[in-house]
Amino acid sequence: MIPESFALIGAIIGSLGGVFYLFETLAGRTQPNRVTWLLWGIFPVVIFVAQRAQGVQGLSWVTFVAGLMPLLIVAASFFNPKAYWKSEPRDYLLMAAAIVGIILWALTHNPNMALLFSLAADLLAGIPTVIKAYRHPQSESWVAFAISTFGFGLSFLSIHAYTLENTTFVAYVFIMNGAIALLASRGRKPVQADAPSSGESR
Repeated sequence: MIPESFALIGAIIGSLGGVFYLFETLAGRTQPNRVTWLLWGIFPVVIFVAQRAQGVQGLSWVTFVAGLMPLLIVAASFFNPKAYWKSEPRDYLLMAAAIVGIILWALTHNPNMALLFSLAADLLAGIPTVIKAYRHPQSESWVAFAISTFGFGLSFLSIHAYTLENTTFVAYVFIMNGAIALLASRGRKPVQADAPSSGESR
């Protein structure tokens, strides 16, 4: 078990993955799904509020950092036409379901229930990007997700009290980032080898 101060260090490393993804988006080498990233920016703010209400200190800032970068990535996707990824009807259905999760959060005064509703909403929001990483791995940055996986994994190892409010979100972002990193790592190099002059492949 490592010192709890490493929670913040892990959050900083995790944010570096987001910075790398932001750079890839601005360069047009990554095409973020805007539905996913917009919701990924909004929902952690809800979880952050719930954690602070529960008295969570250092680890709550991991949540805050997890929400800030997605909003910047959404903004960056408008600066380069090559960073555009068309959303599908399925994405909007999942978005609607995720919004229902936030409404349920708003209707409960129980911080733990708010945490669970927000996590469910965040997961629904992430499904389009998981599918995209599986079907079009070259459209994602596996390096960015791998960096974030390492950072949030470090934060998880710094947990001393394994309670619902302490562990749930950190464990979730660790698993989600790791899964997307593995899926996206399958396609980037082969695509570049077959089409060296292309910045993207759909």
